This record gives sequence, structure tokens and C-alpha cells, in this order.
Amino acid sequence: MKKVLLITLVSLIFLISFPKESRAISCPDYMDPSSIECLDYLREQLDALSKENQNIEEQLSDEEYKQLTLSQKLTYIANQIEQTEKVIESLEIEIAAYNIEISILEDSIEDTEDSISLSKQEINQLEDSVNQRITESYKFSFIGALELFLDSKNFSEILRKTKYLISTREKDIEHLESYTTMVEDLKEKEEELSTKKEELQTARLAMEDQQAELLIEKDNLSSQQAERKRLLAESKKKEAELEAQYVENTKKLADLDAAIISYINKYGDQAVNSGYVSARTWIGRMGNSGYSFGDHLHFSLNNGSGDLCGGNIYVLSGYFTQGSGSWITGWDGWVWPYMYAGTLPLPIAGPYVIMSQNYHHGTAIDLISYNTDHTKNYGAPIYAVMSGELYKGTDPYGGKYAYIIHDNGWRSCYLHLQ
Repeated sequence: MKKVLLITLVSLIFLISFPKESRAISCPDYMDPSSIECLDYLREQLDALSKENQNIEEQLSDEEYKQLTLSQKLTYIANQIEQTEKVIESLEIEIAAYNIEISILEDSIEDTEDSISLSKQEINQLEDSVNQRITESYKFSFIGALELFLDSKNFSEILRKTKYLISTREKDIEHLESYTTMVEDLKEKEEELSTKKEELQTARLAMEDQQAELLIEKDNLSSQQAERKRLLAESKKKEAELEAQYVENTKKLADLDAAIISYINKYGDQAVNSGYVSARTWIGRMGNSGYSFGDHLHFSLNNGSGDLCGGNIYVLSGYFTQGSGSWITGWDGWVWPYMYAGTLPLPIAGPYVIMSQNYHHGTAIDLISYNTDHTKNYGAPIYAVMSGELYKGTDPYGGKYAYIIHDNGWRSCYLHLQ
């Protein structure tokens, strides 16, 4: 589709810029302008430019495919970068949440440690006090009943002292046990908080590592994206250069074709009518003589047997090359394709050679020469595709034809000549 648009653009350029005449092209000064040598020179230049444009079309197709592939890859990489950025953002949020939780735990651990420190101070003080009381209590425990009696003023005082000593001893033991339990509980809580803090820190570090890996992956994707963009820009630049060359070549093709038509108009009697001819010898002009609808060339090849012009060699198997669809669509919906030389030169000249039929008489094809403004190239030169013995005649319908018996035994047929 793109090549068709390009060709249409080229045609519009010609219609606008060169509506009436082309630049003059002539043979080199050492050639006689009326000689067959001059005609062959112009024809060779035309063939060379046609092949070059065919090659440019193939390169343009390659660049178009390359750009499509690069665009698809760029879209994929952009999506990957977007997804990676979203994962990185999510990890950043999780890491921030872990940092907050760790900070809260650190504060809690610090408060717990302060509480434990104060509790330890209180416990140490109480332990000293209780130890003193216990020491005194045990001292009193070794005082006999007589000593206690003699030391007391009355019996009630004795009872009171005895009960006090027993009660004090029990309370001291109870306080010691309570504070010991409190210290153990605080230590367990401190250890639990520390473990939780370590787990959170480990999770945070793991996420930071994952975030770093994702950032590296994002950088790699960005590098790939930059490389794809560079390649895409280079491909578009090359495409523009190819299109410019194609336009320039098509201008030259128009000029060469005009020079060939001018030569034929002046020296038309020099076309070979019979005898041995070489490949690319001019043998006639495109016409519509005989049973024909519109000017065209009916061409076929056979291996020396069967119908002379029916053809039994498939000419599109490399002998000629079928290009992309042209601007013309037949009544049956088939888009007429451009034709180019293959291992054999095309049997008809023109800026554009288009195949209008490829299905009658087996492998025979119909070819039409068109000008750059999409008008028929009436009287376009017809050439021998290989060397051999040339014969010309007129069929029962009045159609002018030519056929060549080639050196290898093949036969080529050219129908509906002027």
C-alpha cells in the first residue's frame, strides 16, 4: 500500500512539475543518434533504472516491515517500563510503611528499655532494703524466747514483735518474687520487640534489593527503548533517501522513455522484421491489431512444442518478476501488478509495465506500457527476450505478431503489434 501511494505521489509530481515535456536525454556524442546502437543504449539505461527502482521498492518494503517491528517493540518496551515503574512505586510505599513500623517499634523498644532500667533500679533498691530487713529478721530469729521475754516489757509486746517479724519476712519474699517476675516479663517483651524489629529490617532490606534490581531492569529497558528509537529514526531516514532516489529514477525513466519514443517516431523503419536477432533487439511496437481490446502485448514462452503462442513455460517463475499492485483494478477485482525483469529482460519498454492478465492460454500474460501520468504508452517498443531467429506475420483476424525460435529451442510469441 505504501509503495502504491509513493508511485501515485511520483505521478502527481510529474503531472504538476512536468505536464508537457521532459528533460532531453540523448545518446553519448560518439554514437550516431539514428543508429540501433543509440536505441540499445537508451534501452539499457531504461532497463537498469527499472531494475534499480524494483530494488528500491524491495528495500522500501523491508524498511516498512522493519519500522513496523520496531514500533511494536517500542510499544512493548514502553508497557514494560510502565509496569516496572508501578511495581517500583508499590515497593517504595511498602518500604516507607516498613520504615514507619520499624520507627514505632524502635520507640517502643526504647520505652521498654527505659521502663526496664527504672524497674531494675527500683528492684535493686528494694533488694538492698529487703536484704537488710531479712538480715535483721534472721538476727531476731536466733533470739530465744527468754531473751525476747526479758527484752520486752510485757507479753503483748512480745506477741506484737513476733508477728511483725513473721509478716515482714513473708512480705519481703513476696515482693522479691513479684519483681523477679516483672524483670523476666520485661526481658521477654524486649526480646520480642527486637525480634520483630529484625524481621521488619530484613523485609525492608529485601525490598530495597528488589527495588534496586527493578531500577536496573528499568534502565536496561530504557536503553533498549533508546536503541529502538535510534534504529527507527535511521530506518525512516533511509526510507526517505530511498523514496527520493525512487522519485529521481522515475523522472529519468520518463525522460528515457520519451527519448525512446522520439527515436521510434524518427527511425521506426529500423525495427528488425526478420532474421537472426540478439536479446533486447527492437522488433516492433505495442498495439491492438487483430482480436484485441485495447493496446497491449500478449506474450508467452514455450519449450518448442504445442501451441506456438499458448505458452507452456511459467514466465513468473523467475524469468519475469511480479511486483506490488498498481493503481488499476480489473473488472474481476484483481489488482493489476507492476512487472519487472528477472533472468530475462521485459519484452516491452515503458516507465511502468503492468500485467493486465495472467490466466489465459495457460502461462501466457498480457502486458501494457504506461507513462508516468498513468496514460497508455502507445507505440511502446517491443523487444526480443533472447537471441534467435525472428519471424513476423499477420493472423486471420488481422493481428500483427512476431515469434522467435531461440537458440535453446524455446519459442517466444509477441501478439497484437502495431
